[in-house]
Amino acid sequence: MISSLNSKIISYLPSQPDFEFQTDYYTEQKVRIKPNQPSILFYQFKMGEVSSQISVIPDGCIDILINCDQHYGNICGSVTKSRVINLLPKNSYFGIRFLPCLDIKKIKFGIKDLTDKEISLNEMFPVNTNILERVVTEESFMKRVNLFIEILGSQIFEIDKSTKLIKQALYNIYATRGNITITQLAEEVGYSTRYLRKQFEDHIGISPKLFSQIVRFQSSLNMLMRTTHFTLNDVIYENGYYDQAHLIHEFRNFGCMTPYQLTGQKSCLKTS
Repeated sequence: MISSLNSKIISYLPSQPDFEFQTDYYTEQKVRIKPNQPSILFYQFKMGEVSSQISVIPDGCIDILINCDQHYGNICGSVTKSRVINLLPKNSYFGIRFLPCLDIKKIKFGIKDLTDKEISLNEMFPVNTNILERVVTEESFMKRVNLFIEILGSQIFEIDKSTKLIKQALYNIYATRGNITITQLAEEVGYSTRYLRKQFEDHIGISPKLFSQIVRFQSSLNMLMRTTHFTLNDVIYENGYYDQAHLIHEFRNFGCMTPYQLTGQKSCLKTS
């Protein structure tokens, strides 16, 4: 059962459109450090000559974002609404994105305390500055990925420490693309809604209802960004929205643009 639960968790890959559309030289790599462990998304980009702000949208994940030119890093908790972050023009950034259920070692703050916040990496847990220096001075993206996995991964992450309850709840949320009520979710995992909320806040940082809404939003976003043959009606039907107004409302609530603006921006980038 655990392997089937993990298969759904492992397959979840949220999107951050501005990281791809509004930066230079964006690249990413999804890596599973150990079998039956949720994957980690490594990514890298360079800011343009004048750009200094990008929007971050809810994805239910935590990011470690390292400035490779200035040699410092921040850990960024899950966001509940779209927010703008300030970055330095012409600077390169190396990022690590992971699900909160992949526990962090020696953390000085609770996962809930990280929600909608950005905290210095050194404030969260001690990271050897010489090791961080080696990561940022590597010549290629994949060398940085491999060095992080080899040296920093075991220092930062606990391996598969999340509870069976959380795994089961995540499985049901991903399997339904977020189309599940907290009452249904509680029935599936065999606990009360109150206990389920408490466990989610402790391990994920946000409520199961909000996390489910974010998963549905990200599923819709993925259909629009990663494929060319889905229509808006397909997105509405596949993700359980009532109608276009419901879909647009959720995109405006969580994202920085409507589905129409997103698909228009993607088309412009492909033809430029």
